[in-house]
Amino acid sequence: MIRPMSLRPGLPFALVLVGAAASAFGCGDEALSTVPTQAVFGPLGDRADLPVKERISIANLGGPVDVVRDRFGRPHIYATSLADAMRVEGYLAAKDRTLQIEFFRRVAEGRMAELLGSSDPSLIDLDISYRHIGLHRSAKAQYAALPEGGEQKAILDAYADGISQLFAQIRGKEVRLPEGIFAIDEDGFGEFTGVDALAIARLQQHLLSYSGDEEIRFEAVLSSLKAGFSVSDPDPAIASRAGIERDLLRFAPATQATTTDDYPKGPPSKLTPRKPRAADGRAETGRAALAAAASGYLAAVAHARELLAPEGFGSNNWALSGSLTASGRALMASDPHLPLSAPAVFWPVDMNVSGEESLALSGVSFPGIPGIILGTNGYVAWGATVAGYDVTDVYEETLTEDGQSVLFQGSPVALETIEEVIAIQGREPYTYEVKRVPHHGPIAPTILPDHTVAPPDPEAGAISIRWTGHELTNDLEGILGLLRARDVDEARTALRSFGVGAQNWMLADTSGNILWTSHALVPTRAPGATDWDASTYEGTLPCRILPGDGSAEWTGFLADDLVPWAKNPPSGYLATANNDLIGDTLDNDSTNDTLPDGTPMFTACSYDIGFREERIQERITTLGHPATPADMAAIQADSRSALGARLAPALVSAIDRAEEELDQTGTHPDLAALVADPTYDSAKMQAVRALLDGWGAESDFDAASGVDPETNEPLPGDTAEARAASATLVFNTWLVRVLRRTFGDELARIGVKNLSREAEAKAFLRLLASDPATLATFDPATGDSALWDDLDTAEIESRSERLVRALLDALAWLDTQGGADPTALRWGAFHTVSFEALVPVFGTLSIPPSDEPVFVGGFPRHGDSFAVDSSDFTFSVSLENDPSFSYAHGPSQRFVADMDPLGVRTENALPGGNVWDAASPHFRDEAELWRRNQTHPIPFTVDEVVANAEERTVVTP
Repeated sequence: MIRPMSLRPGLPFALVLVGAAASAFGCGDEALSTVPTQAVFGPLGDRADLPVKERISIANLGGPVDVVRDRFGRPHIYATSLADAMRVEGYLAAKDRTLQIEFFRRVAEGRMAELLGSSDPSLIDLDISYRHIGLHRSAKAQYAALPEGGEQKAILDAYADGISQLFAQIRGKEVRLPEGIFAIDEDGFGEFTGVDALAIARLQQHLLSYSGDEEIRFEAVLSSLKAGFSVSDPDPAIASRAGIERDLLRFAPATQATTTDDYPKGPPSKLTPRKPRAADGRAETGRAALAAAASGYLAAVAHARELLAPEGFGSNNWALSGSLTASGRALMASDPHLPLSAPAVFWPVDMNVSGEESLALSGVSFPGIPGIILGTNGYVAWGATVAGYDVTDVYEETLTEDGQSVLFQGSPVALETIEEVIAIQGREPYTYEVKRVPHHGPIAPTILPDHTVAPPDPEAGAISIRWTGHELTNDLEGILGLLRARDVDEARTALRSFGVGAQNWMLADTSGNILWTSHALVPTRAPGATDWDASTYEGTLPCRILPGDGSAEWTGFLADDLVPWAKNPPSGYLATANNDLIGDTLDNDSTNDTLPDGTPMFTACSYDIGFREERIQERITTLGHPATPADMAAIQADSRSALGARLAPALVSAIDRAEEELDQTGTHPDLAALVADPTYDSAKMQAVRALLDGWGAESDFDAASGVDPETNEPLPGDTAEARAASATLVFNTWLVRVLRRTFGDELARIGVKNLSREAEAKAFLRLLASDPATLATFDPATGDSALWDDLDTAEIESRSERLVRALLDALAWLDTQGGADPTALRWGAFHTVSFEALVPVFGTLSIPPSDEPVFVGGFPRHGDSFAVDSSDFTFSVSLENDPSFSYAHGPSQRFVADMDPLGVRTENALPGGNVWDAASPHFRDEAELWRRNQTHPIPFTVDEVVANAEERTVVTP
């Protein structure tokens, strides 16, 4: 039985932890005693159907507050002011997600080495990098700009105070961290402030919009490809690959699916071909050297992304108007793709405010940030996907001889110096001087192996990074306005204040309207920033390193009405999935569009590959009946293999050619050596061919798991799901091998292990689907791209040889996994998900835990790369290493809203539970639904909350 905690003398406020909260922190009996019950009730009053189980005190409240935990541990907060609701929200979030909040705060502010620097010195580099980016500086500026005595500062301070009160209890050892956490000093949980909350918000915006590291890498790869494969190279094999960058680095998506085709563009620019320009080899070499000098910074930021956002970003959302639904009401669905960690990225909470203002809010929040970021207020429901606008530019700076200034528009501009002191566990602090270019931003640090920073080298120059997150914005104003919006138009107006971390906000209201807006600060740039020739891949481009001389500057931001948006389209639906929203990149050139007045427009170099958007639109338009919430959830669970549908037929064709050569020597001479290889087994090849053919004909390329989610045992082989699962496994094992067989030799030559998953998929699809004569790497001698040939062999390999050779690789590996029969293994036995603890050594706080007896390798899952039900795995596997098909990035919620005017109905499930403590019943309860693609209704009205109540707590001042 759970009892309230006793009060400790000397604490500045009354302390009582109750119910699931006390359980969540493993409080021992010695800390518990009874607090006298007073006849005080919160806004819900004295209800026989909702008895008060416990009472707690929190300082600085304006009145009593009710908290009802439902059967999934979601707190429903009832208060008489928004500030009181936010203070309790902060307290409860800190109670359920203590270490998560502290972890986010320390990463954002560059303070991880203070906590764990002696055990992991790479955290010093991480701190250096985040001090360079300056999220904490931006947060301080935002907080200072808020009006004193205004609502926004009051809300931030109230929320932060709630967290601080809980953290003080941890320092006083009144509250213990969950079992399984060790080597964490409770004294490290210091006072939490409104600036801390804004820093965590900037961290989330950084993860969703900052691309400085990606642009430096892109420059390095582009420059290396140009330098490494020259038409003048004496080696004909190398010369034949000149222009390889145009085949490998594609900006166009693989589909034509856009969110709208109604954006008000001006006339196309660059209608006449440009005069060919000679490549500026000196400039290419200089930029490549600058990118190399930033390798330590790149590695540190990559480390942070691995911790916080592995495998990049993604998301789906869509809305249907009543003309397409069974109820005649609008429906909205949202499944943002974020790290699948333990605890879950989002923390569910409902807040109800009565009094002068009435608010009823239901949704999810980011722990450490006040309010609700995704959800509903009873009038409007909203979800979000990353818009993907390019809001970061990297500049090549020319330094003066003394290294204290940069040259800008022909004149020296003095660098600013910001001193950052980095505390390091077990050793003296390190003082790092951030050098900042006033008109661009901070200079990327050159981090040395001893975890110090070298001063900028005047001879080599430097690179600075400008990001909209360095601008002074008031995003909280936009979110607070969204929480109060009564229809989609009011919501769009509110979101005009949202400046950083551009999102595709998908909105639906109880009047039946649907609206999508992607408002944020989207830079407009001088023509010198987009002087790009898409036919030669020469010139300036914002995703490259730009000249810092003043010719490629930001000129302002896109006007509000020109940031893409749409309302109530004739089709009856709107959908986004990180795709090209308005068709800027469909022609592989993002620089040839204009604004309505004819001035140049650029939003981003590239977007998502496009398969999820295409499939969502297909599912909506071919549904065949009026849509229901169940249909929305079914689309979220869609696991069709987009690559399987595109690539499996090509593999089948290559198998046929190999079999023809085996039957009649000389039919396909390019395959003679392959079919003579001792590993070539005709019977196995024909079995694979039949398996892949059946995959399409019987299951429409569904990437099925084929493993029982209850027992973790393979399904019988005589079922369609089992056959589809076997085909999915063979296909994806072949896929990771064929990408290395195709691109691995060229990338190795320039010292690059791999490109991104999307880049390699786009390039491979282009090689297979294009007329070879249109490729930059076309070889007239073979009639195909030179990329099919292996640089490391004397023979000239062909397309079919590479496809089938990769299949031999795949089958050889599957043999080692017990798959001598290609139909014997199941995709779900290899394609698994585990919600790993935020700090990996805390294995018992993972889901499933490290000592799990049944799901040892994680939970079996359907889906593969670019599926709607996102489950992308890495393509970066050398031929010498085992492939890994597990994944750690996907839907962080599965939210569906039915916009009933009599009461909005929502369903959801999280990849985890509300309370990050293995001893709590709410540690993994929602994960059990999520992994089965199930959801549960979210109680919203008081009657619904009472019917689903687990316990009630009254919180008093």
